[in-house]
Amino acid sequence: MRIVCVGHTAFDRVFMLERVVAPPAKVAAREYFELGGGMAANAAVAIARLGARAEFWGPAGDDAIADAMALDFARHGVDASHMRRIAGMRSSHSVILVDGSGERLIVGMRGDVLKDQGDWLPQGHLAGAGALLADVRWPPGSVKALTAARKAGVASVLDGDAADRDTLRTLVALADHAVFSEPGFAGFTATPTHAGLKEAIALGARVAVVTRGERGCEWITAEAPEVLRSTPAFPVDAIDTTGAGDAFHGAYALRIAEGAGPADAIAFASAAGALTAARRGARSMPSRAQVEALLR
Repeated sequence: MRIVCVGHTAFDRVFMLERVVAPPAKVAAREYFELGGGMAANAAVAIARLGARAEFWGPAGDDAIADAMALDFARHGVDASHMRRIAGMRSSHSVILVDGSGERLIVGMRGDVLKDQGDWLPQGHLAGAGALLADVRWPPGSVKALTAARKAGVASVLDGDAADRDTLRTLVALADHAVFSEPGFAGFTATPTHAGLKEAIALGARVAVVTRGERGCEWITAEAPEVLRSTPAFPVDAIDTTGAGDAFHGAYALRIAEGAGPADAIAFASAAGALTAARRGARSMPSRAQVEALLR
């Protein structure tokens, strides 16, 4: 099973704190580590951890950060041969502060590589893929990939995180499954949940989902748009919520590639996200056996 993830890759420097305080202040970290990050990149790692073949397609800078990202992809078993290094441009990187409850403050520097238009994307290579996942951080590339996936009959999943409304609406119209974070959904529409999800269906999505962390998910399908369904979250003692949403999206794309319906895919993804939040670091995603054990 081959799943292609298109979008943003970054490198994170993570400080674990007892609490995040307002400046001016000096705070001692109780732990520090470095790892790759980025929405589509983290989703690719989640897919690889779950036992499928994950490919990452996206731009990176011509810098040492890109070297570190490539090494981290290799460590997690992700094929990053289509991570394109753009000469003269900078990669994205972040500082992440995680407090004692597992909540985080992310200070990100998005690289200018995200301006790249993605004309180099190997769109013909999508044929035969089980699914495509695209994020909102690299709109030019995601538009090209989602368009190619629809032409090729490859199921597509949009990671609908926070972005401007026009970008979200453009991408939702090209995706089969629009899976929003709560901030992303607020950026997409100002209407109540059910009406907003129906907007996504009207634009062209077959399934529209909004994820709400510990409060679970709400979703509808194009076949029955008047029926608002909900899926509860798995209770978990959160250590670090960074990457939990990315794990959800990667796991969801995997189950869609395997032919699962949305209810099954959402439950599976919820388990993967919960297990990720219970661990340290955005790339501490669970194995398939661990997800299935939680589901049981």
